[in-house]
This record gives sequence, C-alpha cells and structure tokens, in this order.
Amino acid sequence: MLSRSQRNSVITHSAAALVGVALGWLALPLWRGALMAWHETGYGTLVETCDTAMRDHLQAKMTAANVPSRAAADALYASEVGLFTCQDYDLYQKRLLQWGLREAELAQMRLKAIEARATDLKEVVATHEIRF
Repeated sequence: MLSRSQRNSVITHSAAALVGVALGWLALPLWRGALMAWHETGYGTLVETCDTAMRDHLQAKMTAANVPSRAAADALYASEVGLFTCQDYDLYQKRLLQWGLREAELAQMRLKAIEARATDLKEVVATHEIRF
C-alpha cells in the first residue's frame, strides 16, 4: 500500500505530465507556423530552382529525342547537372519534415513560392503545366 506522501507524489507527477502533454499539443501549431515563416524564403527559392531545372531537363530531353545533335546532347547533359539543385531541395524538405512540418504545410509553402513569382493566373497555370 502506498503511503500518503507517495500517493500525493504520484498524483502531482501525473498532473504535471498531463499539463506538459497538453501544453505541447497546444504549442505544436505555433511551432509549425514559426517553422513555416522562418524557412519560407529559402524553401521557396529551392522550389523555384528545382522546378526550373526539371522543366529545362524535360525540354532538353525532348529536343535531344526529336533533333539529335551534339548541341542537343550537350544541352541535355547541362540540364542533368542542373538537376542537382533538386537534391538540395529534397534534403531541405526532409529536414523540415524531421523538425515537425507535415506534407500539407510543405505543399502550402510550395504554392506560396509559385504564386509569389507569378503575377497573373496565366503564369500560375504555366508553372504547373508540363508541355510536350
């Protein structure tokens, strides 16, 4: 049987643990919001550079397939080297996931980056389009 002081100790420790969990749960949205605000510019820049590199690679690949030449092969190689920026983007994204951001929040940050560089709806649509 627990003594009175042991019982009080269990109760106070349990209450402190519950308060800590509640505070942590309530603070999580604030933490995520702060992370998003802090990393929005850097992440947005990497989104743009990776998006541009993927578009350039697709265009170079299609050009090399349709009109094979030494210049097309060189352009394809250069565009493949440009894809290394996507590795930086991926590593940054993984780091943000480790710090507690969810995929939905990362998607929101990506959309903000795309919308920030577009001045009208046509540019937003063109950004999301892949042309063949």
